[in-house]
Amino acid sequence: MKWSFQELRIQAQDPLAIDTSIEISDEMQERSDEILAMSPVKVDGFVIYEEATVLAQLQIALDVTLPSSRSLEPVNVSMAFSINERYLPKGMETDIIDDEVVLQIEVEGNSVDLTRAIEDNILLHLPQQRLTAEEAEEQELPMGKDWDMMTEDSYRSSLKGEEKIDPRLAKLKDLFADEASED
Repeated sequence: MKWSFQELRIQAQDPLAIDTSIEISDEMQERSDEILAMSPVKVDGFVIYEEATVLAQLQIALDVTLPSSRSLEPVNVSMAFSINERYLPKGMETDIIDDEVVLQIEVEGNSVDLTRAIEDNILLHLPQQRLTAEEAEEQELPMGKDWDMMTEDSYRSSLKGEEKIDPRLAKLKDLFADEASED
């Protein structure tokens, strides 16, 4: 899925419609150790040449197998997201104002490689928390000798319950109490 600016300029009157599946699991596994397996990536959208720039608006859908963030067991995750990017030749500036949030990317050379952009966006959209069905249903978090796992909320609430005062500064607390009683 690579086109030169010249090819897209020749076809400038009509958007280039994309409705395909691409197989990039080997490339993705090379780029990220977290990816255990991956389905072909479904790509729908269009690419259009506008005023010496290329606008790509794509919808991406795929299934990826990642290790659980808790137990490292394989977890199948369905992903769907959009890519809205405008590609500019290096050193060029544009006055085009896009209605939606569109990322402007400066391109080295004279071609646009959407496969690389799709790979980059998949890596950006990988979820940080991935749990198996059993782990998601469990209310109790794992624990061991001298350690336990807690949610961020339970950690914050445990900090609120504890008000630790440094013993070296505890005497200063009494000092200010005496001054307040004298007033």
